[in-house]
Amino acid sequence: MNILQKYLVLFIILILPVSLFAETSDQQALDAIQSQYEKILTFEADFTQRSYVKMMNQTQDVKGRVQIKKPGKMRWVYGAPDTQILISNEKTLWLYVPDEEQATKVPVESIYSSNTPALFLAGRGKLTHAFDVESVSQEDKNILVSLVPKSAEQGLARLVLQADKKNYQITGSTVYDKLGNKTEIRFNRIQVNHEISEEQFQLKTPPGVEILDYTQTP
Repeated sequence: MNILQKYLVLFIILILPVSLFAETSDQQALDAIQSQYEKILTFEADFTQRSYVKMMNQTQDVKGRVQIKKPGKMRWVYGAPDTQILISNEKTLWLYVPDEEQATKVPVESIYSSNTPALFLAGRGKLTHAFDVESVSQEDKNILVSLVPKSAEQGLARLVLQADKKNYQITGSTVYDKLGNKTEIRFNRIQVNHEISEEQFQLKTPPGVEILDYTQTP
């Protein structure tokens, strides 16, 4: 389930209207970004993802489609070479791997701990409780916000958000972990506040798929 830990930080930012930033010299830009966050009820985009694994010294690129709906609903479809579908509807999280004919079902709460930003996906915290703003800078057409976790127990070393200078919409992120791995996500063809059917947040699998259900209590 490592895929969950890598990207939930970004999901949180897109779906929760939280106060991210303390007072800085770039407060005007940050306030504009915050205002844009709060207007988002739904978010859809194509994405490209580049993951660098330090231990193997390898980089893998993948493309896909994301749909997010407040509060806490999301659907990420990852394309080749490792097709995966990740769905959360607040209470349940599914990870479906078609090539393996297997789907894993877990309670959303089971992947959280009090020391991980993933907690915010359930709407039980504020990002400022887990992160400090390290820097704010501008690069080409983007504003870059670097965030560092307050807790040393988190595997995350740094999160860099990328926002468009013109409309302050989040257009991507870069996640660095303490093992030296790096994951970049960039969004394109972004649509916000378009109607998204509730069916998108329900997993439907063909006959014969093995279901690993960890939501049942003994």
